[in-house]
Amino acid sequence: MQSKVIAFMRFPLIVMVLFLHCNFTTLSEGWASLPFASSFIRIFSQHVAPAAIPFFFFISGYLFFKSGQFSPDIYIKKLIHRLQSLFVPYILWNLLYLFLVIIIGLFANNVPIIGIKFDDMLFGDGLKAFWDISLIKGGSSIAAPIVLPFWFVRDLMVTMVFSPLIFFGVKLFIIFGGKRPLVRYVLFLAVILGICYCPDMPGLNPDAWLFFGYGAYYGIKKKEFIVAMMPFTIPALIVLVIVIILGCYFPNDFIFRLQYVVGLVFGMSFTTKMVRSGTWYVNMTYSNGSFFVFATHYMFLGLIIMFLGSGIWEPQNAWLALLIYILSVALVVTLCMLLYWLMRTRLPFTTYILMGGRR
Repeated sequence: MQSKVIAFMRFPLIVMVLFLHCNFTTLSEGWASLPFASSFIRIFSQHVAPAAIPFFFFISGYLFFKSGQFSPDIYIKKLIHRLQSLFVPYILWNLLYLFLVIIIGLFANNVPIIGIKFDDMLFGDGLKAFWDISLIKGGSSIAAPIVLPFWFVRDLMVTMVFSPLIFFGVKLFIIFGGKRPLVRYVLFLAVILGICYCPDMPGLNPDAWLFFGYGAYYGIKKKEFIVAMMPFTIPALIVLVIVIILGCYFPNDFIFRLQYVVGLVFGMSFTTKMVRSGTWYVNMTYSNGSFFVFATHYMFLGLIIMFLGSGIWEPQNAWLALLIYILSVALVVTLCMLLYWLMRTRLPFTTYILMGGRR
C-alpha cells in the first residue's frame, strides 16, 4: 500500500510543481489588475503548490534509508545507484538545455534563461550553468542550473552525499525523543525552528535536510509512514488551515515549514485512504512519466510565459485569467506526456538513459 501511495503521488506532485512555476500575477499589469484571480493564483502558487518539494524530499529520504541499515558499504552502493538515477540525467538534461539556449542565442543574440548576449558568453559560463546560473556575470539572479527545476536534483544529490550526518542526526533525535509522542513533537518543532537559522546556499538547502531527514526517520525506524500518519487526517487538515491563515498574516520561515510538515501529514494520510478504498488508482504510465514531465515542462512553459508576458493578449476578467492559469498547466502536461510517449516508443534506450534508468 505504501508503494502504491508513493507511485500515485508522483504525478500530482509534479503537476503542483507546474502550478508553482505558473505564478502569472507578475507577468503584466493586466494580470495584476484582477484582484480575485491574482489573489487565488498567488495563494495557490506560493502557499499550496510549493508543498510538492518537501514531499519529494521526504519520499527520497525514506527510500534512501528504508532498509533501516547504514554502513560505509551501503552508503557507497547507494551513491553509485544515484549516479545512474540522478547524476547522469542531471548532466544530460542540463547539457541538452544548454545546447538549445546557445543555438537560440546564436540567432537571437540573447541567450534565454541565462539572460546575457551570446557574444558575452564564455566557456566558463557554460560550466557554471550546470550548477548555478546566478554565478554568470550579468546573467540571471536565479540560483539554479540551466534546467531551472533541477535545483531540486542538485540539492538532493548534495544532501545524499552528506547522508551519514543525517543518519546520525536522526539517531540522536530517536534517542532524545524517547517513546513519548509529545516529547518527539516538541523536539521536532525545535528542529524546524533551528533549521530556519541555517544559511540557504545552492546545494545546501535547509528544506532538503529537514524533509529528507523527516523521511529518513521512518526509514531508519523501519516504520511505515502511512501507518503513523493515517489517524491524523482530520487533525492535520484543521491545523493546516490554521497555519495557512497564520502564514498569510505573519509570513516567516518557521510558519511556512510548519505548514509543509502538516500538509505532508494530511496529504499522505488522505491519499492513503483514497487509494486503499479504490477511489483513486495508480496509473503507472503517469507515475513513470512524471520525471520526464519534470525535466521537460520548462521548455513548453517558457513559451507560454513569453507569450502571456508580451502583453499581446490580456485576460479580460478574473474567470478567464483562472481558466488560462489551469489550461496552461493542462497543455504543458499534455505536451510533455505526448513527447514522453513518442520517445519511449521510438527511442526507448535514449529515454531510459534520460530517465535515469526509470522504466
